[in-house]
Amino acid sequence: MKSKIISPDEFIENQWSGGTTTQLVIFPEGSNLADRDFDFRISSATFTSTSSNFSEFNSYQRYLLPLIGKLSVNHENLYSRELDTYELEYFLGSWKTSSTNTLDCKDFNLIVKKGIQCNLSVLSEGMSYIPKKNGKLFLYSLEDFQICIATDNMQIMNVPANSLLEIQEEDILNKITLKFSTNPVIICEVIL
Repeated sequence: MKSKIISPDEFIENQWSGGTTTQLVIFPEGSNLADRDFDFRISSATFTSTSSNFSEFNSYQRYLLPLIGKLSVNHENLYSRELDTYELEYFLGSWKTSSTNTLDCKDFNLIVKKGIQCNLSVLSEGMSYIPKKNGKLFLYSLEDFQICIATDNMQIMNVPANSLLEIQEEDILNKITLKFSTNPVIICEVIL
C-alpha cells in the first residue's frame, strides 16, 4: 500500500461562471478538465451566485454533495431534489443540470469516465470501509481526521483538515476505520 497526503497548497484553483472551483486531484496527471481527457477528477466548488448551470460532461458520470450550506439540483425533464449536507447525488454528465444554493455553499465533486468502476461514501467516526482490490482511494474532510488501516501491523494515519489522502490499494484488501473526526469524511474509490 502506498499513500500520500496532498495539501491544500497543491490544489489548483480556477474561476468559473458561478464561483471558484478547486481541483484536488485529476488523473492521469497532466490531463486537463477543458480537454475532457481525464479518467477522473475530484474537486470542490464555492459559489458567488445562488444559481448555476452545470457544464456538460458527455461520457462521464458525476457524484456531488454539499459540504456546507444548502444545494438543490434540477435535472431537466427528469427530476429535482434538495440535498442535505453530505447527501450524495449521482447523475450522468450528459444531463442538463442546474442548481440553486445558498451563498455559503461549498460542494464536493467526483467526475469519472463512464465504464470506470467507482464509489463515493461518507464515513462518520467509528465507521469502516473495505476497499476493492487495486483501487485508488481518496479521503477528504473539512476537519482533521485519523484512520486505522488494517494491515499486518495496524497502521494509523493522521490527516490535516482540507487535505486529500491518496491511498493506492494493492492485492491485500485492507479495512479502513475512521478513528477520529468531528466532521464526516468522504471516501472516493476508483478502480482503474
